[in-house]
Amino acid sequence: MNKFKGYLICTDCDGTLTDEAGKMSDENARAIRYFQSEGGLFTLATGRFPNHVDLFQEQFQVNAPIVSLNGTALYDTYQKKLIHKWTMKKSECYRLLQYVHENWKGVWEYWLNYSCHESTGYKPQEHCPDDGSLQELMDKLPQEQFKIVIVQPKEITPLIQKDLKEKFGDIFRFDTSWKNGLEIQNIHSGKGVAVQYMKEHLKEHIHTTVGIGDYENDITLLEYADIGYAVDNALDCVKAAADKITVKNTEHAIAQVIKDLENDRR
Repeated sequence: MNKFKGYLICTDCDGTLTDEAGKMSDENARAIRYFQSEGGLFTLATGRFPNHVDLFQEQFQVNAPIVSLNGTALYDTYQKKLIHKWTMKKSECYRLLQYVHENWKGVWEYWLNYSCHESTGYKPQEHCPDDGSLQELMDKLPQEQFKIVIVQPKEITPLIQKDLKEKFGDIFRFDTSWKNGLEIQNIHSGKGVAVQYMKEHLKEHIHTTVGIGDYENDITLLEYADIGYAVDNALDCVKAAADKITVKNTEHAIAQVIKDLENDRR
């Protein structure tokens, strides 16, 4: 019953645990339940809210805190409480969004995660840079922000990312998680940072962390984990950061990783 005792698997959701329709295979679900029955800890490392795990509750239940909002929140779903957070100052977020609003007219939307459960949206194309509406929005928000997502045509995503890294890279990190989205968060945050926090604070339960991902926002997860897996459909930059490459997400990648861990132990 303790074959996987001390192992913690943290997996990304979209493109890793699930297919393009957001569905998880029965093969993955069975493997997760088996892994847990043998003493393993399994959880998600996602850009989504903590309650995203509810979509899978009929297939499996996490038995470790969830790394949510791209590693800016570590959340205990059993006790319904925030364990740790890596937030940004509202004043710094406002300065960045002002710059985007004035210099990048092609952006469609901003989304601000002002808690680990809620967000609010803003469409800059509906407002002039000097009409005060962005300031009014920010005035209503708490002093700390978890994450900002800006959404734009995929052609300009890398251009905005490069520009913002050059101007604000000492304060924020800028990662893509899909072609139209750029995620902005505390420079000292990330999925990998949250996983490392768990290992340090749950050292009596965890000796080996395993990270699995496919996109740019998963790179820190793979780098900080003791074993970092990229699925075969991952971006090249993610594969370069990985210790191992497994099968595609549509080929039951989580089940394959668990099988690999079992074979390695043998």
